[in-house]
Amino acid sequence: MKKKILCLILIVALVVSSNMLISFAANKSELEQESSDIQNKIDQTEKELGEVQSNLTGVMAQIQDLTAQISEYQTEIDGLNSQISGLEEQISEAEANLQKAEEDYAEQKDRLEKRLVALYEMGETTYLDVLLSSASITDFISKYYIVSEIAEYDNNLLDEIEKNKNSIEAAKKTLEDSKAQIESLKNSKEATANALKDSQSVKQQYVNELNDEQKSLQAQLDQFEEDKRQIQDELAEIARKEAQSGGSTIISGSPSEYGYIFPVAGLSLANINNKNYPSYPGHTGVDVNINVVGKSVVAVKSGTVVTSKALKNSDGSYRSYGEYVVINHHDGTMTLYAHMLAGSRQVVEGQTVSQGQVIGTVGSTGNSTGPHLHFEVRKNGVCVNPLPYLGY
Repeated sequence: MKKKILCLILIVALVVSSNMLISFAANKSELEQESSDIQNKIDQTEKELGEVQSNLTGVMAQIQDLTAQISEYQTEIDGLNSQISGLEEQISEAEANLQKAEEDYAEQKDRLEKRLVALYEMGETTYLDVLLSSASITDFISKYYIVSEIAEYDNNLLDEIEKNKNSIEAAKKTLEDSKAQIESLKNSKEATANALKDSQSVKQQYVNELNDEQKSLQAQLDQFEEDKRQIQDELAEIARKEAQSGGSTIISGSPSEYGYIFPVAGLSLANINNKNYPSYPGHTGVDVNINVVGKSVVAVKSGTVVTSKALKNSDGSYRSYGEYVVINHHDGTMTLYAHMLAGSRQVVEGQTVSQGQVIGTVGSTGNSTGPHLHFEVRKNGVCVNPLPYLGY
């Protein structure tokens, strides 16, 4: 009897266990199916988000390309304006020289005409007649000296007339060439201005496709470009004035001959992640961004600080270059150090700095996504690839 009861209990247990296993297997299968469905939905959503983000990134990339193109057009226009201004100064100087040469020419011509009239009135009298009419040897020597002076005066007068005549012709040629060049530059400027206008129009069409958050980001990038252009104009003007005054000793050799050291103390080219220039459209420098936290920014060469400031918005937040410094090395080059740590700048405008002197600390102020030093080199006021100056 006990055996029958035990067998019955065992059979019941087996049936229950079997049903549980079947139920568990069914639930597991359903769960796996549900999990698979959820994962498929997640994958699909991520794919859709990726496509949306890719499209948005593509639009932003196109906008950035156009922004870089617009900046190039504006820089070209600025350069053309500078050339036109320089030619206008040359024309003004040439016109003044021409006027002076014509006045001198008229005066000398008048003198020559008076001399010819005087000679005509003397009739057949010649310098020999004057000498032979001398009453004594002393009188002869005196008259000979006077005749020699007159002859030399006549020769000098003729030489000056010829010289001024040539000056007039040269001044007129310079004027004609300069005026023709100005017309050519103005035509180039007009064509560039039209291209600029077209690019701005296309850019605005892309901007209109952005959402509010992206428009805000684009506005920051546009402000950055405007700040960069203003800084470019300021530094170009400093370079122009220094070149005019002869205040800089221009080095014409290779970049390595400028004698720069690395701009972050204790680091080297190995601490630059992207060694392409430009690393992206519109990027005017190189970023030192590997193991830079807390590192000191140093002057690559001795010079004078021409800019030391923090670019901020009206609400006090940093923008563009953030905390930055520009040093004029008086050899035709300037260097710019940007995005430094808030309040870390250790130099002021007008200060003389020595090579290797600490000017700040690496940070991430302004348009920056992480700690790094944005480093630029400007030669004769124009941005150039900084890597060759650092030995790369």
